[in-house]
Amino acid sequence: MEQNDVQLIHSILSGNDNAFSTLVQKYQKSVHALAWRKIGDFHYAEEITQDVFLQAYEKLSTLKNRNQFAGWLYVITNNLCTDWLRKKKPVMQPLGDASVKAVDKLSYERYMMEQRETEASETRHEIVKHLLRKLPESERTVVTLYYLGEMSTKEISKFIGVSVNTITSRLQRARERLQASEELLINETLGGLPLSSNLLENIMRQVADIEPSASPTGKPLLPWASLSAATALIILLLGASHQYLVRFQRPYSFEVQTEPTIEIIEAGVVLKTDAKPAVRNQLGQAATHGKNSSTGPQVSEEVLAPNASEDFPNLLTSNTAPEVTRFTLSNGIRVVNLHVEDSPDVIILSYLPLGLATDGKARTFWSHLINHLTVRTMGPIDYKTSGAETLADNIRFDFIGNMDNWTQGLERHAKWLSELPFSAESLAEARQNALRQFDYIEENLTTHKLAYAAWNQVFRHGVTDIAMRADIQSARLSELQAYRDQHLVQSDRVLLCVIGSINLDTLKDTMEQQLGVINLTEKTLPHPTVRPEIAKDQSATWDINVTHYMETYAIPHSKDKDYPALYMASALLSLVFMQDTQLKKQIGHIFCNLDLITPEQAYLQINASLKPDADIEEVKQRISVMISRLMQPENNTQVVMAAPFISMQFSAPLDVKMVMQQQPIGVSETMVLGNIGVQWGMREYQHGDTLSQLAGAFANISAADVASVANRYLTEERRMTLVLTPRVSE
Repeated sequence: MEQNDVQLIHSILSGNDNAFSTLVQKYQKSVHALAWRKIGDFHYAEEITQDVFLQAYEKLSTLKNRNQFAGWLYVITNNLCTDWLRKKKPVMQPLGDASVKAVDKLSYERYMMEQRETEASETRHEIVKHLLRKLPESERTVVTLYYLGEMSTKEISKFIGVSVNTITSRLQRARERLQASEELLINETLGGLPLSSNLLENIMRQVADIEPSASPTGKPLLPWASLSAATALIILLLGASHQYLVRFQRPYSFEVQTEPTIEIIEAGVVLKTDAKPAVRNQLGQAATHGKNSSTGPQVSEEVLAPNASEDFPNLLTSNTAPEVTRFTLSNGIRVVNLHVEDSPDVIILSYLPLGLATDGKARTFWSHLINHLTVRTMGPIDYKTSGAETLADNIRFDFIGNMDNWTQGLERHAKWLSELPFSAESLAEARQNALRQFDYIEENLTTHKLAYAAWNQVFRHGVTDIAMRADIQSARLSELQAYRDQHLVQSDRVLLCVIGSINLDTLKDTMEQQLGVINLTEKTLPHPTVRPEIAKDQSATWDINVTHYMETYAIPHSKDKDYPALYMASALLSLVFMQDTQLKKQIGHIFCNLDLITPEQAYLQINASLKPDADIEEVKQRISVMISRLMQPENNTQVVMAAPFISMQFSAPLDVKMVMQQQPIGVSETMVLGNIGVQWGMREYQHGDTLSQLAGAFANISAADVASVANRYLTEERRMTLVLTPRVSE
C-alpha cells in the first residue's frame, strides 16, 4: 500500500532512508520545475533540486506539521533560488530581439516546423520562456509545474498552498492567453525534458553522509539566542499573532456564541496571562474560548515554516511584498493600493478621524456607538463581508470580498462615507449590544479601550466620575447623528486602503465614479475646554467593575527626530512587560505603544488591567524599574536586532507568503491579507508621507538613542498617571 507523506516522514525519522528516496521520486520533478521557472536554467535547476532535498533531509525533524511537507519544499526551493540569483547571477543568452520579433510575426505552426529542423533544444527552451513571459507570474508558475513538473492541479494546490479551484482557474486563464499552437509547443518542450538519471542516486549518496538535525524542542521562533523575547518581537512586527491580541468587542448577537464580532484586528502587543482571549479563526470572526464558548474551531500554535530560523531573514530581503501605489480622488479622499499578484481576495479599509480619545465631554464611548450605527446604515449586517473597529484616534470600516464582488465593497464604503441617517431601530440594537460588551470586558480584564475613553474624559475634559453606561444610555438619535456629521467624515482626513489584485487603472476609475462624487465638506473641530488645574496624577471612578492603571508621557509627533527612538522604546517596553513574572501576578493585560493621539498631543501610553487583588503601588514600581533600565544604553542590546525589522515595517508591507509561514495552522490567507492591509493602512493614516523617512531613521537607531529619549521623555516629571477604580454602588 502506498504510504502518504506523514507515514514516509515518520519512517525516515526512524532511520529508513529508503523512505526518503520515495519522497524524492515523488517531488523531484515538482521541485525542479519550480527551480527552472525561478532561475531559467535547466541544469542549474537540477543542482538546486539536489540541494533542496539535502536541506529537507537534514532539517526534516524541524517540520512540525508533516502534512505541510509539499509546501515546505516550495519554501525551501524558493529560498535557494533567491540565494542563487543573488550570488551567481550567470550571464544567460536570451532569445535575441530579432528572434522574438520573428516569433511574434510568424505563425507558431510554421515556426515550430522550422525550429525542429534547424534549431537546438536550448533555443526551444528560450522560445518557451518567451511564451511564458506573456503570462502573469502566478499563471506562469502553474503552467510550468503542470507541464514540466507533470503535476495535477491537486498536487500543485498542495505544493504552493492555494485552492484547487484557484489552480484550475489560473491554468484555464493561461490557456486562454496562449494560442493553441503555443500551448502545444510548451507542452512538447517542457514535457519532453527528462531529469538526469543520476539525480536520485546523487541525492541518496549524499544523504548517507548527513546527520539530521535534532528535533527542535524549545527552539525559539527566531535565531536570536540573546533575545529571549524573540517570539514576542515577531508578534510585535507582524501584528498578527492572535494569542496576544485582545479583542474587546462582543458579538452582535449573544444567542450565537461563535458569531463574529465587528472588529477585525488590533495592532497592540498584549500580555496574555490567565485571562480568556478571543482568538480569530478567520478575518472578521472570533472564537471566544472559556465559558463563553464551548464550540468553534481551535487555532493551533504550530507555525507553517518548519525552519523559521533560516526562512525569517527573508523578511529583510523579500521582493514579493505587495506593490504600494498612492493616489487622491477629486474630492480629497486619499487611497493607498497594495497590489498582491493574482490574489482572489479584495479587502477595502477606510480610516476616519473619530476615536475613543477624541469624544466630547460626557460623550464617553460615543465614537464606538457611532461605529456600530454607521455599519448598520447598510441594513442587516453581513458578518462575512463587513467589519469595523474603533481605536483611540480613528474609526475603521472594512469590506472583505473578492474579485467578483469588490465593486459592491466600494458601494458599501460610499454609503458609510455619505452620512446616511441613523434609525431608531439601529440605535436600540447598537445600544443594547454596546452595553452587553461591558460584561465581557470586565470578565476578561480587557479594559484598555475603555481606558482610552476614560483618560480622554479626565485629562481633556476634567471629568473624574466616568459614567460609560450612562453616557451610552443617554445618547439621543439626533445628537449622535449630528456628532457623526461633525466629526467622522472630514475633508482631507479620509484614507482608504485596498489590498488585492485589482488592475490599478480599473481601481482608480471605479473609485472615482463611486467615491469621488461624495461631497466632503470642510469642518472645523471645536477644541475642548480643559480645566487648567488638572494635575498630572489623577484618580477617577467609572462604572466598570475593574481597576485599571494607565501612564502617559507627552511625546512629539512622528515628524520629530526623536520619534523613532521613542517608538523603539515602546517596543522594548512591550517585550519586557510580556516577560515579567511579577507583573503577571498583578495584571490581566498590559501593553505599551504610541497610538494615543489627540488633536493636541501624541502620547506614549502604558495600559494595565489589574486583577482584583493587585497592589497598584507594586505595579507602578515595577513599571518604573523597567523604564529606568531603558535609560542605560547597556540594557538596550536588543535594539541592534530589532531596528532593522521595525525599519522594514515602515518600508513596505509584509509579503503574504512570508507571513503565512509564521502564522498558526488554520489561519487563512484572507486573514493574513487583511492583517497586512490593516497594519499598512494604519501607518499610512497616521504617518502619511513620512513613512520612508521613518524607515530610514529606524534603521539607524542605537541603544544610546533609546536611552537618550528615555532619559528626556520618560521621566517622573513628565509622567501622567490615571487610576480608574469601580464606582461604589449606591
